[in-house]
This record gives sequence, structure tokens and C-alpha cells, in this order.
Amino acid sequence: MKQSKVELLSLPEELLLYILSFLPWQDILRCTSLCKALRQACMSSSELQYITELGGQQLLPVFGDHISFSKRLQLLRDKLHAWSKFDIHSFEAISIPEQFCTRTEVTIVSGHACFWKPSMHSCKIFPILPKPLQQTIERDFSPDSLCSVPGQAQSYDVLNVFIDPVQNLLAIVYVTVIRNGNMVYDEDYYIDLVTLDGDGAHPHAAGRTLFLSDLPTRENFITKSTKIECLGRHIALRLFDDQPRTPTFASRWWLQIWDWQHSTTSNSILSGPVIDPDFDEIDICFLGNDRFLIVSDHLKLYSIEDMSQAPRLLACFSWPVPFMNLRCFTPTDDITRSSHPQIQAPQITWISNPEHRLLSLVTRYPDLYFVISTRIFFEPDFVDSEGPTIIPWESWGPSNTRAFPHQFSCKLAVSGSRALYAFPAAGAKIDDSTEYRLHLMDFSPLAVKRHHQQDLGRMVNEPSTVEHIQKKECITTSMPYVEVASDRTFSNDDLIEMWLDRDKLYLLKNRFDIDKMDRFEVIEF
Repeated sequence: MKQSKVELLSLPEELLLYILSFLPWQDILRCTSLCKALRQACMSSSELQYITELGGQQLLPVFGDHISFSKRLQLLRDKLHAWSKFDIHSFEAISIPEQFCTRTEVTIVSGHACFWKPSMHSCKIFPILPKPLQQTIERDFSPDSLCSVPGQAQSYDVLNVFIDPVQNLLAIVYVTVIRNGNMVYDEDYYIDLVTLDGDGAHPHAAGRTLFLSDLPTRENFITKSTKIECLGRHIALRLFDDQPRTPTFASRWWLQIWDWQHSTTSNSILSGPVIDPDFDEIDICFLGNDRFLIVSDHLKLYSIEDMSQAPRLLACFSWPVPFMNLRCFTPTDDITRSSHPQIQAPQITWISNPEHRLLSLVTRYPDLYFVISTRIFFEPDFVDSEGPTIIPWESWGPSNTRAFPHQFSCKLAVSGSRALYAFPAAGAKIDDSTEYRLHLMDFSPLAVKRHHQQDLGRMVNEPSTVEHIQKKECITTSMPYVEVASDRTFSNDDLIEMWLDRDKLYLLKNRFDIDKMDRFEVIEF
């Protein structure tokens, strides 16, 4: 018996929309151009419009609440328009506690500021604006509070701290030390994992303390620098060693990554030589729950899916010219949220897509800021080959990056598909008295499309070139973006640092007359 053929458009509208909702956002857009009936169906569905809006802004949905698709869509579109009209003159000032106004390291994660004062072995953490953690958290890292330093039996130094308010996690990196006269040498390293709003071990941790593995026995060892990163269930620690009294000693770096929710030890270890110990040439960042990037003479992409062994090298992305003192900056807010969307606050309805974020790299000699799209590190043609390959700059760099020169106190911050940069004001002479303007840039495809449709911001799609004076070479980049410039200027001494998250800009201001950090200015858009 011959079966009748069911046409797609003959299906009930509810069933048709349900089927279309499983398509990638690009395919939904293609459906709108196939015929009038499909276009009307897509345009009448808040869910399908929400899917395409999320995809165009390179975001992922977060579900679990009862917000309707029409409300979600309106919120998303409002935020898209708000960034292009951000008012740098409208801000809320947040005072900084007096004891943390000088010689303090500051970080911002998920709307919380962490002031860490190494000389005092103490930190203060507080929400800059109302957030789930309302109270101010003060921690003094006394020997009794650190699991591996019982009482006064051992000397120790706290090397670094990391906060993740979304997971209610505080990670403390410290080392026991040996004192020999006026010299202090490092011995054993630990990371304590405690709750941010309490004193106990983190309930999801395999144990209170993470232990480092396979560090060689060494004498007169000094830790030059550390960096700790966390994404979801992974924690990474990078160490630089130094031995200044031994000229023949070769400085090295070590990297260890833990699955901290399942084990206190790790076999995921990498190490290598430091070519010039006067410069920090190795930096690290997570690209997602299964990928990791080491920034050095190449951008080295690793898989961390199998934590029972060392990270597996997937690909090496080459630079156009050699750089020194490379530093990597990743987004503050969306990186943390996207690693565990199941525990978001009720008002969070979307997060950035790990495969379509921006990260920024700062280089010296030449002095450049690179804004890089992470999509290149998920490109199958580059990372799905049988073995690691070196990918030349010409194949990946120009169309997936933008390079900007930086002088003096120029700053750059990134979040999701947006970047914030302090450019010298038009016509300004580059010196200590230079005035700077903030430029907010959106690299998402939808921002470029909306510019053509609604004239939002200034479109920049022509290639730009910066010069490497020492090498007498030029670096050309062309990743398109839309920018909005503020009309407020900042002096060279006024702006210490800035951070950008999904809907806020944080400016750390300085009082140059007393050489102290004075306050945060929080600008919402």
C-alpha cells in the first residue's frame, strides 16, 4: 500500500516550530529565506527568535527558571542596544577599605572584588554591587588556618589566591619555607580549598588540600612567580623557579592541573625551560572544560579530557614575530559562569559560548594588545588531525585577531565577544599627560549585522597594521567589530585598571595626590 507523503508545511504549527527549534541558529535563519510560510512561522515564534538572537551574539541559554521566551528575548535585545549607548558619566562609586589602598593585588570575578595583600597574608572580598554573597569576607591566612602549616612549627608564604563566587570557592596557594640567615628558600607547595563564606573545606572538594607532584628536589629554590586558574572542576597552577646565586642553574616552569572535585593529586603535569628568567614568558588559560592554552613562543593548545596523564598537545599556533613577556587575560565573569550553568542565579538567562569568546594577550617588544577569537581553537581543520601541527600565522591570525599598540597606562579588558580599550584621545601626544577615551568593541556577528540595519556604533572592517620596530616588520589584522567611544577622558595617572563583564564596567581609580587606590566606579549598560 502506497504511503502518503507528509509535507513539512502541512504539519500543525506547534509541531513545526518544535522541529525547527532543534536546528542550529544559522539554519533557522536560512529557513526564513526559503519561503514566506517558513519565514512567518519563524518570526511568530519567540523561542526561535531567541535561539537566533543568542547564536548571533555568540551566547548559550541557561534554563531552570520560569521566564518566558518572549521575556528572555526582550531582555537580550535590550542588553544588545544598551551597550551601544553606555553612559560613562553615570556610575556608582564604591569606596575601597583604607588598609587595602596601597600595595594590594586586585581581581574582580562575578561582581566580587578580591583585595589581596601579600605582605599582610590577608585578603578582603566583598560584592561591588548587591549579589548572592551580601557580606564582606575577611581572611587572615594564619598558620592555624592553613591545613599543612600546623601552629608555628613551620614558616610559610602565601603566594596567590583565587576566588570563584559562583562555586563559593576560595583557593589559597602557599609554600613552606626554609630560612638560612637572611635568605628564604621555598620547600613544599600546597593549595587549600575552602568555602568563600565560611572557614571549612569546600564540600565538593576531594580534600581540603591539593598536593603538587613530581617537583624535583632542589636547594636554594625561590619561587619567582605563580598563577592559579580555575574553571569548573579544574584548577591549574603555574610556577616559575629561580636560583639567582647559581649562575649555571636553568630556570624552569611547572604546570599542574587538578580535577579538584575528585582527587587531591594529579598526573596532569607539564614543565619546560625558561629562556630568559628576566621575563615571564609562559602564561596559561582555560578555553573550556576540556581545553587548555599555554602562551609562549607559540600558542600551544592542549586537551585535558584525560586527567590521568599529562595534557595532550593538539596544535601549535605560531606568532607573526617573536614576542617577550607574554601575558594572557581572560574574561572575568562569563568564564566562571559558563563552566557550571546549572548553579546560576535566577536572573541569569544566558552565558557566553566557550567556542566564541575573546581572550586578550599583552606582549612586550613590541608593545601590543592582541584580541583573539577562541573559535580558532575549536576549528576541526586545525585540531582534529592525527597529531599536533604547527599552524602558521597567515593561516589563522589575521582574520581571527585584532592587534592594538599600547603605551604607558593603556588598558584592555574582554568579556564574551566584547572588548574595552583605552585609546589615546584624538590628537593627543603620547606622554605622561596623555588623555585617554574608552572604546567598547563588539566582535559578534550580530553586532556587525545590526550596524548595517540600525546604524549602531561605528563599523571597523578594514585591516589595521602595527609595526614591529625592532624586527622592521608589520603585523596586519582584520577581525571586524563595531565600536562605541565614550566622550569622557581619563588621565594617565587616574585609571589604574578596568574590568568588563556581561553588563557592567568596573574602573579602579587612583588619587595621584596621595598615590593610593581610591574607589571603584561601576557603570552598568
